[in-house]
Amino acid sequence: MNQMTKATSLQDPFPPQQAYLAIEQQPASAAEKRALLVVRRHVQAHTHTTDLRELAGAVKKLLGADYVVGCGTAHIWVLRAGEQQRLAIVADRLTTAYRDWFEPPLEAVTGTSRTPRRRLPVSGTPLAPDLGEA
Repeated sequence: MNQMTKATSLQDPFPPQQAYLAIEQQPASAAEKRALLVVRRHVQAHTHTTDLRELAGAVKKLLGADYVVGCGTAHIWVLRAGEQQRLAIVADRLTTAYRDWFEPPLEAVTGTSRTPRRRLPVSGTPLAPDLGEA
């Protein structure tokens, strides 16, 4: 017999998720970089959600018709129109570790046992150390 816990209700059947955007390919232009920064800021403003799919509509609207946006049960993926390789993904920080295109692979990172993943840039910071704001 299934029993409901105090943390789960019928209105909120999913555990909380911490949304983040990982940009997996280098932006192709200054306009694309600006659009991805806008999406990143939006996701950062909505990090605590019970269903990441709720952000898919906003991501599609912010990026426009030049991008294909879809979602699975706990992530949102972004493709450039006409391409098959994923440009970016919105996922749950608690259960995934997608990386930005400029970050080294986990095997190359040395550090403490806490977490080798770097923090995502905050509003107004560049997408990569060697790129300035466009």
